[in-house]
Amino acid sequence: MADNAAVPSAGLAGVQRRAADSPDAKYRAFDTYPWTKDRPFTAQLASALEAAAQSPGSSLVSAALAARTARFEQQTKIKIDPAAYQAWLTANNARQPPLVPEQIVMAESMAVTDPAERRFAQLLVELGEPLGRIALQTEAQNAASGGEVASSSSPVAVPQASEADAEVDGTVPSWQAAAPKAELYVPRDVDSSGGSGGGKEQYPKKFMEIVEFIQTGKPIEGIRKIPDTVVEDPSISTTGKMQAPLKPWERRAAASSGDASSAMATETSS
Repeated sequence: MADNAAVPSAGLAGVQRRAADSPDAKYRAFDTYPWTKDRPFTAQLASALEAAAQSPGSSLVSAALAARTARFEQQTKIKIDPAAYQAWLTANNARQPPLVPEQIVMAESMAVTDPAERRFAQLLVELGEPLGRIALQTEAQNAASGGEVASSSSPVAVPQASEADAEVDGTVPSWQAAAPKAELYVPRDVDSSGGSGGGKEQYPKKFMEIVEFIQTGKPIEGIRKIPDTVVEDPSISTTGKMQAPLKPWERRAAASSGDASSAMATETSS
């Protein structure tokens, strides 16, 4: 599969030259790389985060940085030292750039029931991105199952709030009243049949579907595309109808002209 975010060869030589001359230029090029548009990188990042989540004590941020440095070196032949890069971020009071498209993060939150299994959202939380907390708090949905929620390990029945419960407190929004009232957690070591989890697949099915969408470029189900166009109201005019006030020099010129006219009228009458 071709890399859809490869750096153009015409500009790559310039990037490499500036990176060799200045560490600051190298790290800026590292941050300005189009991470969110690089689909192979998103798939690599998903695998790296899942592997880190299975290793106790591992950091998702460290795993993401390792995936970034490997992908950047593959694309540009520029090697990044993670420790030196972290020191550069601290010295410049900067944060890492966005790594995952918002569309992918929200698709994960809708497909994976257990927030603890939402790797992209957890990564954003560790990076201090507000979108991560929003994604962790989003209720997962599965429209194809008619309202049932698909769990990452086994089906989980989600209790729905009744209309009477929603009417108890009028200050509670309807979406909050309809939120699950129980924990959506299923032990990882127990599969849907109640046995041990030794024979279950390594990744959740929905997670692998999202990775497939990323790699193939297919539209993700449940994500509505909104065209970025602006429809102008023909009844609203951008041209004002009021007359612009005179500038100071225009007022002085008008006053001088008025004084001259008055003097000529006086001379004529005399």
